[in-house]
Amino acid sequence: MSISGTGTQADPYIVDTWADLVTAVETSKTTYVKVDTSTVATWDFAKMVEGGLTTSINWIAAEVDGNGLTIKGLFGTAARWFSKSDATYQAVVKNLNLLDMSKTTVTTGVFYGRSFEFRNCKFSGVIEGGNFFESYSSGVATFTTGGIDGNDPRGCAFAFNFSGDARLTSVACTFNHCNMNFDGTSTNTSTQEMKMYESKISGKMPWASFKNSGGGQNVIDAEIDTIGTWSNTSGGVTLINTDKLASSLTVPSGFTGVTSTQMLDVDALEAVGFIAETEEPEGGE
Repeated sequence: MSISGTGTQADPYIVDTWADLVTAVETSKTTYVKVDTSTVATWDFAKMVEGGLTTSINWIAAEVDGNGLTIKGLFGTAARWFSKSDATYQAVVKNLNLLDMSKTTVTTGVFYGRSFEFRNCKFSGVIEGGNFFESYSSGVATFTTGGIDGNDPRGCAFAFNFSGDARLTSVACTFNHCNMNFDGTSTNTSTQEMKMYESKISGKMPWASFKNSGGGQNVIDAEIDTIGTWSNTSGGVTLINTDKLASSLTVPSGFTGVTSTQMLDVDALEAVGFIAETEEPEGGE
C-alpha cells in the first residue's frame, strides 16, 4: 500500500510498511504520520530490513502515532538509529513499541538528538554500549502521556539489559508515570540522572551513581549492589526497598527506606510521607 493522506494534523500520512514509515518520518518537521495497524500490528524487523540498520534514519516528523504498532527485533550497525538535530520543535512519538531490540554498536544510541517526547511507548532489549537516548547539544527527552503534574497513568515502559559502557540516557530526561525494569552488567560510572515523577524502577540498578532531580512519589524496588553518589534533589518521596539493598549499604540521604512488606502497607507508606491512593468502591462514598 502506498502512503495516503496529506501529512497534516487533521489528515496524517497513513502508512503500513517500514519503507513508507521511514519515508514519511523523513519528510518535513510539519509532518504528521499514523500507522495503519488494522491488518498487521506487529512488524518483524529482520524480515523487513536485511542486514539491519546501516545508516541513521533522519527523524524529522512533528508527530508519529504508532497506533499500537510493535516493531520487534530492531538491530543494525548504524552508530545511531534515529537522529534529530533540529531543536526548534519537539517531535512526538506515541503508541509505538520497540521490543527485543539489539544495540551492539557502542557509539551513541538508539535515539540521538534533541527535543523528543515519547507518549505511551514500550521499549525493551539489549544495549551493549552507548545510551538508549543520546543527547545532541543539550538535547532533551520526555517519556510521558501528559503534563508533568498530570494524572494519566499510561506512561512509558522500559525493560533493558545493559552491558559495557551503557545506560539509559546521557541527559536528565523526564520520566512521568513510567515503569522501568533494568538488568545487566553495565560498567558506566557516570551519574545516571532522571527527572522522575510517579515512576518506578525495578529489577537491578545498573549504575553506581544516581540522581533523581524530579519530584512526586517514586519507587526503587530494585537490587542495589553499589552506591556511589546518590541524590534526590527536588522534593517528593522516593522509596528504596531495603530488602533488596546490599547488606553493606545504607539508604542514601534524601531517599526513604522501606521493606517489601511496608511497600504493601498503606499505613506504613503514609507514615513516611508516601500518599497511597485507594480506589473507592463504585457507588460508595
